[in-house]
Amino acid sequence: MPIELDSIDINILEHLQRDASIPNNELAERVGLSAAPCWRRVKRLEEAGVIRQRVALLDAEAVGLSLTVFASVKLAHHAADALSLFEAEVMKFPEVTECYTVSGGTDFLLRIVTTGMRTYETFLRENILRIPGVSEVHSRFVVTQVKHTTALPVRHLARREAEKRPRGDGAR
Repeated sequence: MPIELDSIDINILEHLQRDASIPNNELAERVGLSAAPCWRRVKRLEEAGVIRQRVALLDAEAVGLSLTVFASVKLAHHAADALSLFEAEVMKFPEVTECYTVSGGTDFLLRIVTTGMRTYETFLRENILRIPGVSEVHSRFVVTQVKHTTALPVRHLARREAEKRPRGDGAR
């Protein structure tokens, strides 16, 4: 069950998603709290698992990772052990930055980041295609990244909070 978030919690989350390195006193000022209550709220959000971790986001191009590939993977059979085996194997590869089980004609969608076409081909041949049960891989190469964000759209939660409040105008 999701944790109850009020508008201050949501504001804190929005600020931290933009810059997790913001000092607590600055965050507190931006959200209209003093430092101690702000710190307690952040701790509560961390303990509840709303804030999983704080990380540095790297620019892939700046570190030489110029190719992003979305690979759809189809397995030959769907026994529980085949799915688990694939999931366990794919967790070993740092090139796979995201992995989802999906509905439709394929079983998994992978986001793979690498230095170029040749390294992707090698990675595909030596790793993904060697996982037992993989029958098909369809690769889609990113040409232009139009939008990329790690921020979740939490602003809608403030609207839900407002809808829960009793209306003061006598309307029912």
